[in-house]
Amino acid sequence: MAALLATAVAATASAAGQTVTPQSALAFQTAPAEHFQGKAEFARYPAIPGSSDAAAIVRFEAGAVTDWHTHSHGQYLIVTEGEGRTQEWGKPVRIIRKGDVVWCPPNVKHWHGAGERTAMSHIAISPQAADNKPVWLERVQLPSAAAPDMAKHRQTAPLSAKQLAIVPIAALSAAGDTGRLKTAIERGLQQGLAVGEIQEIFTHQYAYAGFPRALNGLNTLQAVLKERQARGIRDPQGEAAATPPDNTDYYALGRQTLQTLGSPAADSVVANHEGIDRALKAHLFGYLFARDQLNYVNRELVTVSTLAALGKADAQLRSHLGITQRLGVNDQQLQRVFDVLAKEYDPQAAEQAWRVWTESKGK
Repeated sequence: MAALLATAVAATASAAGQTVTPQSALAFQTAPAEHFQGKAEFARYPAIPGSSDAAAIVRFEAGAVTDWHTHSHGQYLIVTEGEGRTQEWGKPVRIIRKGDVVWCPPNVKHWHGAGERTAMSHIAISPQAADNKPVWLERVQLPSAAAPDMAKHRQTAPLSAKQLAIVPIAALSAAGDTGRLKTAIERGLQQGLAVGEIQEIFTHQYAYAGFPRALNGLNTLQAVLKERQARGIRDPQGEAAATPPDNTDYYALGRQTLQTLGSPAADSVVANHEGIDRALKAHLFGYLFARDQLNYVNRELVTVSTLAALGKADAQLRSHLGITQRLGVNDQQLQRVFDVLAKEYDPQAAEQAWRVWTESKGK
């Protein structure tokens, strides 16, 4: 009897045929400001015959998020476009992207929405919709980027021999001259650079010279250390890099770093391209600059030396020389940098870098 009944139901459904609701027929409404920050809109999907669940599409503009809330029977989210964020109370912010699926169990406090600079759309499915009551709670206070302690990042004394040892290491690595790089690394270790600091030179450099040069630099360092260990030399590793907590908004942190450094890139989309803009702000000036094995001055010494060695990067070199000076490295100290560059890397590269700087100042 049950089999006959199932066959009859299937036949009825087949006879009824499909129903197609075009997107243009969906009635979008503005999400209520009392429960959302920023601009968002939603539309309910047609009811599913025989189902107690309900579904809706929600579109968040960049920066828009819900308030903290719960659902008595939980909530199921399917990201259909863009990149967004979600967070469960007491846990880190999670990035969610197109294709990701989120299940939030009943009565679990959470929020969800777009990225800081990326829009996001998701389908929200409410199990047992008639009885699935949302409870709206407080506004979301997104983690803010802590202002850096500039006392440890400004140069208040002449550049030390240890700092100047960074210059040939970065330049020779950028040039791919691993033979002379070994000598420069040896000298850097003798001048007091810890192993972790030299590793961080290559970590920072990859953003400018690429992974191949950075990886070759790290491999060269390992070869030097192995040789020194064979001679009974045990070089200090130094302290491990400390980074901000997992829920840090690195894009916001990068913008703040650029503002601190006086860069106009802080308030514009770099090269009018979101991908490059995010890579530069979130990863380079956000994540890498937050790693404290090298302070800002030492990172800029890496960058200036790398760009000088690469050549044909006058605009970028000019910008970073300006940052270096705003961090307290004066003309006399910059001349020392270029003197080391000329002596231990290449006189022509040093002369060109100095010309870029003096022309930018109208000298």
